[in-house]
Amino acid sequence: MREYNLCVIVIAALIVTQVDRTLATLQCYSCNSTISESGSCLMSPSTENTISCETQCYTQFNAGNLTRGCLESEASCTLPSCSSCTADKCNTNVVCQECLGLEECATTNVTTTGYNALCPENGQVCVNQLNENKTVTRQCGVACAAGTESTCSSCTESLCNVGLYPKNRRQCYTCSGAECNAVTSTSVAGCSQVDAGCFTTGTSTSNMTRGCTSATTGTKCAADSSDPSCLVCNSDFCNSLAYQRDAGSCIICENCAPQQVATEAKSCGEAQYNQTVGCYTMTSGTNVIRGCLNALEAGCSTTNSCTSCSENACNVAASEFKCIECISNEVSGCWSASDPATLPAVSCPNGTCFSGVWNELGVRGCFTSASHLMQYQCTAKVEPHQCITCTESLCNKVAFNGAGPLGQVGVVGLLMGLVIALRSAL
Repeated sequence: MREYNLCVIVIAALIVTQVDRTLATLQCYSCNSTISESGSCLMSPSTENTISCETQCYTQFNAGNLTRGCLESEASCTLPSCSSCTADKCNTNVVCQECLGLEECATTNVTTTGYNALCPENGQVCVNQLNENKTVTRQCGVACAAGTESTCSSCTESLCNVGLYPKNRRQCYTCSGAECNAVTSTSVAGCSQVDAGCFTTGTSTSNMTRGCTSATTGTKCAADSSDPSCLVCNSDFCNSLAYQRDAGSCIICENCAPQQVATEAKSCGEAQYNQTVGCYTMTSGTNVIRGCLNALEAGCSTTNSCTSCSENACNVAASEFKCIECISNEVSGCWSASDPATLPAVSCPNGTCFSGVWNELGVRGCFTSASHLMQYQCTAKVEPHQCITCTESLCNKVAFNGAGPLGQVGVVGLLMGLVIALRSAL
């Protein structure tokens, strides 16, 4: 009887051992990214086949190849290249780009395997994080919190945190040397800083450099550079100008205020990358000058009475007719007009200016803006008023006779009457 009981115990122990072994069997995903169809081993392991495993499941990423399966007994599996787990179908670890705030982190991509890293835990996702200094960190982690969409993005598939981040990050042509004169799409790169600009600099067609103003190495131009060889712009792909380009054609003349004929435009030659292409019209006193922007060293702006346009032969329009407009007790220099360029001027479409003296105050302006009484006294050339008219732009700059209105400032009634007469039609 004792022998029988012992036999029953041994048999029961064997059965329990087999049950324990059966219960300990894991189901693990088994695949290899080099032979997996459609990249599912890397991108969607849950669609791959499983195998039974009595040890642990593992995910390993090595030299760009990812494998999943059952870890052999005594086999080593350690991070950062290998991760193991002990639950059914647990070896779904994703692979993410890992780049921690470096300049190149803004544009790492899936073809750059040196940035690929195996996430240490099942359930981690790929994350892009915009740092306070406008650089980017890419890594494995937890999903971004709600409300952080402007600075954080997360995704659940392997290598999904690649490419340009944020989407509005500045993109510039980035190159140097002889191949940099004519740009191609292959030289486009995102800038390390979100708010960077693009720059172009060079000394010849074989020595050009382009890039982002946020660059920290090599030849570069700062966003606020005052170097005339640095051309900085602030839109995507804007730094594409070749070292030299055709500058088009413009009307080139002096003393040419009237309407010009477009067929008489002349070639502007070639412009360098840091020169503006287009045409200008500049007024200097009564003289009007027209020409090519690339030949205008001082630039074209309102400060030098210059207007510009970008099309060929576009500077043909008749010059805007203006008159000096002032009253001598209100504007210093109005009486003598010794420096007419400093006096206020207004547009006068009718093409006639006037200047005259009323109540010992000098008055200048557009003839059509004067009162009917002023116009009559000016046309009739009533002697005390020294009034004259002229028909060239800014021509009403003749000095008045006498010492000026020093003794008349206190005559309030006469002054108010003059202002009303000048600015309101009677």
